[in-house]
Amino acid sequence: MLIHVDEATRKAAKAPHELAMVNLIVFNLLIGVALLAGSMAQPDSVLGRFKWVAIAAPLTLSLMVIGLTWLRASRPGRLPWFVAVHWRLSAERYRLLIAAYVLCGGLLSLGWLGATTEAEIAAQIRDLPPAMQEMQRHKLESQHLGEVVWARIGVVPLLIAVMVSIMLESGAIYQAGQGEVSDSLARRLPPPTGLERLDEPAPP
Repeated sequence: MLIHVDEATRKAAKAPHELAMVNLIVFNLLIGVALLAGSMAQPDSVLGRFKWVAIAAPLTLSLMVIGLTWLRASRPGRLPWFVAVHWRLSAERYRLLIAAYVLCGGLLSLGWLGATTEAEIAAQIRDLPPAMQEMQRHKLESQHLGEVVWARIGVVPLLIAVMVSIMLESGAIYQAGQGEVSDSLARRLPPPTGLERLDEPAPP
């Protein structure tokens, strides 16, 4: 559905999609990089100790952007219909990213099941003969591999969701610049009467 809107309205309609692109490219790719880098880092390294902070910081910023978009979409105020519809479209597309967060979190939690901390390893091997301590330590430390494997698997749905969302938002930016709204969205959120459509046949 093509409608006649001025340049300022088109620019305002691009804003939620441009904000989403910043969120996807900056914050969410940082989450993926932090997950992968943290899975490769040595436990006693700086990155190994602070990997969850490196993941939590961009995740928090991403959730703040999502919350702001949802709030703006649910309370359009005096926004023109065309702009309000594009805020709603951007908010609805975040459902894919939220689903990826939940799936990624579920996969990461599998790696924590049965994981053994350094203190627990020391307590378990304390009473063993010296010859067996190193062997048992390697055995217990290998259980940490589960966390590494699930972290690398868990990043896959997140990156797929980010790439799909980037393509969708790129298309939405183009649509907003052309004064276009999808027909399905226009049916759910009917335009106000008197809005000039450019795709309607001219009257005879």
